[in-house]
Amino acid sequence: MVNVYFFLISFTLLGAGIKYIDDAFDEKKFNKKIALILAPILALLWSYTMIIDQISATILLAVILGVFFKGKIDNKAHIIGFIVISSFILFIGINLMFLPLIMLIASVILDEVGNDVIEFNRGFLNEKRFCHKCFITFFDQRWLTKLTILYMVFIGLFPWYFFFAILLFDSAYLFVRMYSRPQQNLQPINC
Repeated sequence: MVNVYFFLISFTLLGAGIKYIDDAFDEKKFNKKIALILAPILALLWSYTMIIDQISATILLAVILGVFFKGKIDNKAHIIGFIVISSFILFIGINLMFLPLIMLIASVILDEVGNDVIEFNRGFLNEKRFCHKCFITFFDQRWLTKLTILYMVFIGLFPWYFFFAILLFDSAYLFVRMYSRPQQNLQPINC
């Protein structure tokens, strides 16, 4: 059995790395050359984390397919990472849990759609209204995917540490976002 701490550290690094790459290309906040170097390294870590564990493979494949189907693999670095991960999956193979995979892909896609709704409607959403504030928080921090993983933990399909791993993934992602955009005051909104 792989050490639990490996998954906690791996998911954290993957979340932070993905956001670094996003903000290097989308927000022009970080160095694109570093992002291009970082992409295959992250892809190797992503691939290894998928290869060694069926549950990790299910979660991480759901994340990558969800963002792929939503059109979020939209820069050179992400394309490089996607190609590296896809190559490992095709040549080495991974073990998956198919029903959880389908549920998680749907959750990731719905989280991405909700996040897009927030971004496109920031002017119309009143952060002082409780329901708007909760909607913004829920989809800004992609809670549907987290709750789906928590459900899998409760029914005994996933061990508890994968819920913490996805929390660390998203927390690292949000930390890098807050670091890269301090002037916009993008701290998480809590209900």
